Amino acid sequence: MYGVYDDIFWWQTKTEPHEAVDKYIRVLREDQSSFYNDLDTFVGLYGGRPVGEREDNPLLRSNRPRLTFNIVRSLCQAATAKIAKHRPAISFLTSGGNWSQKRKAQGLDKFMQGQIYSTKAYSVSQKVFLDACIVGTGVLKVFMEHGKVKLERVRLSELTVDSMEAETDQPRQIFQTKNISRHVLVAQFPELKEKILEAVEESEDTEGETRYSDMIQCHEAWHLPSGPDAGDGRHVVSISTATLLDEDYVADSFPFVFTRWTDSPTSFWGNGLAWEVKGIQVEVNKLLAQIQQQMHLATPKVFIEETSKIVNAHINNRVWGAIKYRGTPPQFFVPRAVSGEMFQHLDRLVNQAYEMTGISQLSAQSKKPTGLDSGRALREFSDIESERFMVVGQAYEEAFVELARQIIALVREAVDSGDRYKSISFSPGSGVEHIKWSEVNMEEDQYVMRVQPVGSLPQTPAAKLASVTEMHMNGMFTTEEAHQLLDFPDLDRSNKLKNSHMDLIDKIIDEMIENDKYI
Repeated sequence: MYGVYDDIFWWQTKTEPHEAVDKYIRVLREDQSSFYNDLDTFVGLYGGRPVGEREDNPLLRSNRPRLTFNIVRSLCQAATAKIAKHRPAISFLTSGGNWSQKRKAQGLDKFMQGQIYSTKAYSVSQKVFLDACIVGTGVLKVFMEHGKVKLERVRLSELTVDSMEAETDQPRQIFQTKNISRHVLVAQFPELKEKILEAVEESEDTEGETRYSDMIQCHEAWHLPSGPDAGDGRHVVSISTATLLDEDYVADSFPFVFTRWTDSPTSFWGNGLAWEVKGIQVEVNKLLAQIQQQMHLATPKVFIEETSKIVNAHINNRVWGAIKYRGTPPQFFVPRAVSGEMFQHLDRLVNQAYEMTGISQLSAQSKKPTGLDSGRALREFSDIESERFMVVGQAYEEAFVELARQIIALVREAVDSGDRYKSISFSPGSGVEHIKWSEVNMEEDQYVMRVQPVGSLPQTPAAKLASVTEMHMNGMFTTEEAHQLLDFPDLDRSNKLKNSHMDLIDKIIDEMIENDKYI
């Protein structure tokens, strides 16, 4: 029965996989050309070019008009600054765990913190979130390279999903198409050097001459296993002339972390801010073009009667100049350039764009509302505005939970293959720590991952000093401890000292129960 579909499903083909994958991707992208045209339109709106022009055309990039009022860019940057400024951290909590498990969970916290900082997850995630604001979906790729976890921001236009599968929340196959240097591929797959160098990529420069590029198109395809024992999971890396990698794929998810501005009820992909205000931005562009044209045409005029004797040279821009005439004096006329209704309509469109998305113009311009001067009033205003983006903020935090899950899966796979994996973490109290995975490894059913918004915790010395003062007033620290913390506000070290006797008792009890070691 399965033999009937060998030429239909690329993951079951018995011929060269690169030929089946390349054909399958070309068919899908031709069928979804309107989707990729929309992506190009959204990116163009953010970049400030008129709708219909392609960003990859160097002739259009050189001398095309740019928008003077780019609402899409303003909204996307304001939303990114408001939500992606937070730095969520992952905490590992145990339920009914002993002292050893609690210590491992604390070590796992530091291990994951080291991974997040070493992979520059926060800076990369900000770019991914900006992509979500523009095109609706931001994509972060998680992979292992040279024994280390790496993160890569993936452009949505590089991914391909079957249109029928894209109607579900979880497609079964996904493809990434990217231009990669052939010499980089040769370094990764030296045994296929000849076939990699044979791949030819031609392009034309601005003068129409053909030149050869070092970059070649590379496909990476994943198919999730249909079941625990199905055996049809597959991972293929290929170019036009060869299959570079063909292996089984046993994971139950793709190596991507997806962030969406808003979920679409009918598609796997999300909707972005550019999609929401596209119509308004196009109308604003037309109005601005008309206003600009009218402003250029509406120049001052001078009416001179034919029978009047006036020297034209006397009509100039000199201050307090004299004009000699006989007969009828010249009449100066300054026409009204633009109707006030056009400016009113422009203001209405701009206000409507901000109201639709829930982003205030004050936030986009980094201004506070008039009359809100106290800190409490500003916090209340910020909380009210943040309610609109609560779901988006939670989705951004959940992306870090998925990122942590995939990092742990990659580390486990690397350790199983014989690597000794470790992470570097830094804390003000203990400095740099080298944490081995073998010392913090825990089974998935022994902990629960929770998002801890680091951006809301005191990080600066001034904020920590304020926290010390507040804790001292609440009786959490003595006067001596507060003075010590004021000299060097290390809250983590102080909290460890406060709980050290309880931790010691837990350790003794655990040694007695688990290891029969009486103390």
